[in-house]
Amino acid sequence: MIRPVTLSDIWTLRRKPRSQVTLYNEAMLASPHRPFWFALRCWLEGSAQDCATYVYREGALSAVVQSIGRRGRPEHDVALMAAYGGGNGHPTDPDVWFRLLESLCTEVGAARIQRIYAALPQRHNELREIFRQAGFIGYAQQSVLRLDGPDWDQGTTLAPMRPQSNHDVWAIHKLYGAVTPRQVQLFEARDARSWMLPLDRVWRRPYRNAWVLGAGDRMAAYLHRTTGPVGHVFSLLIRPEAREQMTDVLRFGLAQIHDALPVYLVLRDYQQELFLPAGDLGFHPVADHTLLCKQTTVAARRSLLTPALESPETHPPIPTISSQCEDRRFYGSATGYYQQYRITSGNASGAYSSGD
Repeated sequence: MIRPVTLSDIWTLRRKPRSQVTLYNEAMLASPHRPFWFALRCWLEGSAQDCATYVYREGALSAVVQSIGRRGRPEHDVALMAAYGGGNGHPTDPDVWFRLLESLCTEVGAARIQRIYAALPQRHNELREIFRQAGFIGYAQQSVLRLDGPDWDQGTTLAPMRPQSNHDVWAIHKLYGAVTPRQVQLFEARDARSWMLPLDRVWRRPYRNAWVLGAGDRMAAYLHRTTGPVGHVFSLLIRPEAREQMTDVLRFGLAQIHDALPVYLVLRDYQQELFLPAGDLGFHPVADHTLLCKQTTVAARRSLLTPALESPETHPPIPTISSQCEDRRFYGSATGYYQQYRITSGNASGAYSSGD
């Protein structure tokens, strides 16, 4: 049986899972995902809109899937799939996880979540097939690089970047559209408002910062940082003609860090020309992900209003066949009128002749 998490299920999550797959996005690289506390939050708030935890139970077998809502957007990220107990005679983990994924997509879709994402490690071929059968489609490849090597401070120049303001969101969105493939844009469905930084970012964990190089149509680069208790994660947009400034842009971002937490850089497969400059600064690949997305079905309302300014459609009259009674009546009326006309005409002719 599959159901939203209950209080009795939460205690199961305190145990060590028999098998578990964690799907890391940028926020989870900076802030660890704790299944127990996340399930407790879902139980208190209700699974669907901002967070979701669904549990499968059959005898001694328990399994769970968790997804995290994206702030201010109708989207979720699959974060965790785990199995507890079980053994001979029970369904396999892939079978159970497939059922959980189906239920998750159905329930969050009913809550008007439009897209569900997953960053799937490339080494999990069997798991990739599960997501494919559940309706997920791959749209990009992503690499996670970690700063580990030469001292980044060996450089001497920093890009003249400034903090992002709300007036920059449209320019950032245009930069995103210029350097991102059309297919990726269709799956991510971003708009200008999605680039706005949350007002409470200083108190939230993980919190976010961003800097830009240039302004308006001359904006050349955008650097975003997600910071949490276990690390810093950078992502980057840069125009092709400004790629020689990438090391200065990254060096500027690294200069804003004042602790010894790990530093990560996330690059996509269509940013291949950025891997070499990142490697020169000391970033080395540690993980490769396939980015998946599933569009959910959202109910659409139909308007009951009818157009009032359009003229009604005209139809030609439908011909009818007269009955014999109607024919006889019409024939008699016509004959009587003709006879009366002949009498009147004859009288008029006689009067004219006598006058002659």
